[in-house]
Amino acid sequence: MEKRNRRTVTMPQPSSDLVGPGGFYARIGKPVLDRLFGLALAVLTLPILLLLIAVTGLALRRSPIARELQVGLNGRPFNLLRLRTSSPDREYRLGRNLRRLSLDELPQLWNVVGGSMSLVGPRPLDAEHVADLEPWKLRRHLVRPGITGLWQVDARGDGRALVDNIHHDIQNIDQLSLSTDLRILLKTVLV
Repeated sequence: MEKRNRRTVTMPQPSSDLVGPGGFYARIGKPVLDRLFGLALAVLTLPILLLLIAVTGLALRRSPIARELQVGLNGRPFNLLRLRTSSPDREYRLGRNLRRLSLDELPQLWNVVGGSMSLVGPRPLDAEHVADLEPWKLRRHLVRPGITGLWQVDARGDGRALVDNIHHDIQNIDQLSLSTDLRILLKTVLV
């Protein structure tokens, strides 16, 4: 059990009868490429991230990095890193702009470098949302969660919540390949 917001939640585990992606790319190629490209992107964006950390810290007068407990690969918990975009009592224009431009997600490149996330995969969910998922939807946890994915490029802004679009995660798992990941990354940059 993990502690979150003073409540105890059980981290759901995918059933052993659920089948995840196989093949060389899924098992070896994707994790290696994620870490290599994740490290390159993390280093390239580090000056921007450091500037945003300083500005956010000054604006919020508290730690600029938020750590959110999420469910990752095989149901294991991990701390998702994100730039804080609000204080408990108010939202800041800076935070709205960071979210609009997805700059609040830059620290997640370090999650990729550390191996708890992928560049492309299902968006992570917290344990409370995962606990409410139907068993077949837990298949999304047979891969590392991603910074971007099929949902972000095909259905984001469709008016439905992420948990209502999990079929996109399953479709992404079923179509897992280097070419699919590259297409999703390209669409992410263009969106």
